[in-house]
Amino acid sequence: MKSLKIDIIFPWEIGLIIVLFSSILIYMGVRQGRNKKDDFDNIPLTKPTTKILFGTAFLIFGLIQLLPLLK
Repeated sequence: MKSLKIDIIFPWEIGLIIVLFSSILIYMGVRQGRNKKDDFDNIPLTKPTTKILFGTAFLIFGLIQLLPLLK
């Protein structure tokens, strides 16, 4: 079996926390995207697409940290 040659940086417990945080961030972005209110949409960090984008990146990073649990 070939290795993916991906190293982890944090222990799997931290990876699990990152996965949970990113799931909440994605959920908040999807919920905010459904609302049609434009309160602070001019600030990029509060836009729903930014939350979904960062949440997805954190989710992938967190899942990589959980790879050692598959052994």
